[in-house]
Amino acid sequence: MVTLNKVMNYIAPLPVILVTTRLEKDGKNYDNIIPISWAGIIEHSPHMININISKGKYSGTVIKKTKEFGVCIPGSKYLEQVDMCGCTHGNKVDKFKLVNFTKYDALEINAPLISECPVNMECKLSNVIEFKSHEMFVGTIVKTYVDDEYVSEDGEPDYRKMDILCYVNGYYWTLGKKLEKLFYTSG
Repeated sequence: MVTLNKVMNYIAPLPVILVTTRLEKDGKNYDNIIPISWAGIIEHSPHMININISKGKYSGTVIKKTKEFGVCIPGSKYLEQVDMCGCTHGNKVDKFKLVNFTKYDALEINAPLISECPVNMECKLSNVIEFKSHEMFVGTIVKTYVDDEYVSEDGEPDYRKMDILCYVNGYYWTLGKKLEKLFYTSG
């Protein structure tokens, strides 16, 4: 066992998600996409997630103002588009046009969702928790969509087909392969 000289968080892999927002200003919609990997599950009744965004980012400001956001989970075939969204600023560039993603309207929130993503979720902001460098946005999931192409015969999402992106220590990875069902050793 090696003790590292620097304390690091090595919880991995983390999902790569695209958070979408919409700001209405002067009668126009300003839609944005921010890729993040600091996200997780908080609760299952109601279904709640957290996303973490660096303080002062445009997307965080929009979420605090509108109290809603989309969470879109991309497949690995969109790696370049995901990375490009992370290299630009939403208050300066129309990222949907930049990466040629197709928007579709959510039913319960005023933010776009992304047709190219196998999974899309509509979230309403429940809480914001401030930390030294980031803000944690807690969202209640009010709608979930899975593209027909990525649903198995038993009606469940087929993550193998999705080949979703993950983040590990500065690099993109794919999810890999399914091994066994949870509690498979219980008999």
